[in-house]
Amino acid sequence: MDAALVVNGLTKTFRSGPNGRTMAVHALRGVNLAIERGEIVGLVGPARSGKSTFLLCAAGLVRGEEGTVSWFGEPVTRLRVPTGLAYVPQRASYYSFLSVREALEYYATLHDLSIDHRALQVEHALRAVSLQFHAARRVSQLSPSLLQRLGFAQALIGSPRALLLDGTLSGQGLLFDRDIIALLTQLSRAGVTILLAAPSGVEMHRVATRIVSFSEGRVATHRYEPAMQVAGAYSC
Repeated sequence: MDAALVVNGLTKTFRSGPNGRTMAVHALRGVNLAIERGEIVGLVGPARSGKSTFLLCAAGLVRGEEGTVSWFGEPVTRLRVPTGLAYVPQRASYYSFLSVREALEYYATLHDLSIDHRALQVEHALRAVSLQFHAARRVSQLSPSLLQRLGFAQALIGSPRALLLDGTLSGQGLLFDRDIIALLTQLSRAGVTILLAAPSGVEMHRVATRIVSFSEGRVATHRYEPAMQVAGAYSC
């Protein structure tokens, strides 16, 4: 197996409570999971099942109490996260006064890219998610579906090796869009590892090669899918 992500015994507990009373919420309970390069994995489960916390830990944004996380053979530590990871939260926020193009140009400055390559990547990202005709619109004017496309475009900047999308493409029918399916398929074939989180697997069946169900902080089931393969092209 050519592993992209390997997680062993990952646990995470959040402590909170009303009226100053502390309660332990066990978000992850000894999760073990291995994902191959180029897989498209759908993480499904109801609210508080652990899938979003799993993505945060995988992205290196939250640290677990126990267990290990590694990407491409490199461990995620408190001081270092392997390069090439792109994470987009379920409710990504952007400066509302910026245009779509300006928002992507801003995120492009966070990558080690030349000015010319930055501009090229922004153009490719806009076209890849069919936002080129909305590039001049203010972020505040975008519909929820277009905001999701913006989040996806943001994740493509920098040519990542892995995409971690927490609800970024679910709920607005984007996983039924032939162009989005084609793009995800082409990225997968190019070796990009993709993790998509959603409450249910209904949309995932169209694109995921494997569906992993979370329940009460644990991996409940694995199911491999004969994902729909749609021809398309993506290059950057």
